[in-house]
Amino acid sequence: MIRYFIILEVSKALNHRLLIMSKDTLKENAKQETLELFPVKGKAIELQYSGEKVSTDGGLLILKEIDNQINIIKEFTNCINDKRDSRYIDLSIQEILSQRIFQIAAGYEDALDCNTLKEDAILKLCSNKLPENDGNLGSQSTMSRFENSVQRSELYNIAKMFITQFIKSYTEEPQVIILDADDTNHNAYGNQLQIEFNNYYGEYVFMPLHIYEGLSGKLITTILKPGRRSKSVNVFAILKRIIEMLRKAWPNTKIILRGDSHFHCPGLTSYSKKNDNISFITGLTGNNRLKELSQITVDSAEREYNQYKKPVKRYHTFSYKAESREYEERVVVKVEANEKGTNVRYIATDNLDYRTRSIYEMGYSQRCS
Repeated sequence: MIRYFIILEVSKALNHRLLIMSKDTLKENAKQETLELFPVKGKAIELQYSGEKVSTDGGLLILKEIDNQINIIKEFTNCINDKRDSRYIDLSIQEILSQRIFQIAAGYEDALDCNTLKEDAILKLCSNKLPENDGNLGSQSTMSRFENSVQRSELYNIAKMFITQFIKSYTEEPQVIILDADDTNHNAYGNQLQIEFNNYYGEYVFMPLHIYEGLSGKLITTILKPGRRSKSVNVFAILKRIIEMLRKAWPNTKIILRGDSHFHCPGLTSYSKKNDNISFITGLTGNNRLKELSQITVDSAEREYNQYKKPVKRYHTFSYKAESREYEERVVVKVEANEKGTNVRYIATDNLDYRTRSIYEMGYSQRCS
């Protein structure tokens, strides 16, 4: 079953491409009274900043222009097998997808909005339909049937499509990329499949897994998940598949895996040791042994704060190997002592090149920023 947030990610990807357009290009376009855009069925489209009828959703035409360049909606369409009888359909899968994606980009997130927007001229243009001569776009019932028709295997292909789009966004092989993994709540309502009550958020939610590139902020892929937190072994299995795809395109790129403590697992440590140009930096859940190894740093920070009554931040690093682990890891502990008490955080990494404070503040703390 396809979900709203999967289509939302395509909308966000298009918006991201718009944001990274150079300021000079945007300024130059603003000076022009008329901006020529993509043709629809041989008809020229011009964007003007004044006229008798003005739409507040005219910015969608620029997003459409970007999609014409990167073809993300077309690639999305290719992931879905259209099983409908062609004798009884008026809208192609690509037209339905285009309508839904651009509606969401404009802030119309509910499928019910389709009923009032199915005759909208801007949305029809974005869906490759002429405003006056072509029929209406899809209604709420059409959109709901479509969103519930997509199979699990097609969702998997969509996730791979995002990765392919990410690779295409580079003109040459990057020296290093960072895979930032983060599962985020997406509040849901009604009787949707796979929503679950999450005590942390106090809502019925999905918990989609988003993976971004940490240096550029580009989306790598997003994966639909029920409303519970990801298990580290399951996330690592996904990350390995992503790395395999990236390796085929970029055999020499250094790939760094980064995430919170629940993304850390024995398989990750072993994988980085056995494969070249694979590194990791993740949070690490504390335990009695880690507390023992960091106690000197904790005592020192608390003693200094109690003496001068000014906030104290200390870092310390040491090697650590749990009994169930195959390899040692470098652990960095951060200790903060202030008027609110003492806060202790751990991270684990295989990186030995950077100093303790740098690996925490410039490496780990920059995740998903």
